[in-house]
Amino acid sequence: MTLQEAKDILVTRIGWRDDKTVSDFPLSPINLQSDSGRYFQSEHSAVTIANIMDCQPIRVIDEIQFNIFLEQMREQVVLQVLSDAFERNYVNGKILEYYPTCFDEAISLRMVIVVSELIMTTTRMNIVERYGKEFVGKLNYDIYREAPNKFAIRQVNYKYSMGISTRYAFALDSIQRRFGDQRNRMKVITAGQVINNNEQHGIYDSWN
Repeated sequence: MTLQEAKDILVTRIGWRDDKTVSDFPLSPINLQSDSGRYFQSEHSAVTIANIMDCQPIRVIDEIQFNIFLEQMREQVVLQVLSDAFERNYVNGKILEYYPTCFDEAISLRMVIVVSELIMTTTRMNIVERYGKEFVGKLNYDIYREAPNKFAIRQVNYKYSMGISTRYAFALDSIQRRFGDQRNRMKVITAGQVINNNEQHGIYDSWN
């Protein structure tokens, strides 16, 4: 299937939790939908509905427009993950049929990056003043920092000492290792072949 078709399957893997930070803008059922039971707000404290509301580009926005904006953010994030993981514009559909959970971490981390960049690049002076340089500096550090030995990420809990962007890169690497390097070739994947491939590449490491 094409990456666009794959995006339509994965787009509701992770949902938006109604975190009550914007009481006047209830979330639509599609935005609340989480096939995995995971929510974007759980990945980083900067990811809140209020922060997105404050920094999104439409200065006067209504409930319908805001829900559409959240839907579009999620669609763009999922499509970006697929584009980053697979060079070609198609992916074997069996990957999504048998292993949709393999994309959850990358999708969640990519959303943190997108929301953080939205916050760090806002031009609304009242919002900039409210966040302050200290908050923005810490957020930038959380996203882009690197640990002294990033290859130790395979050890339990060590990945949390790394920046979000580095963790995202490792999540993409995990996807590529699980399903073969599709940047070079497409493999015919059956359930048995995937299991064998997983064992050969050691994807059952503790950090997976």
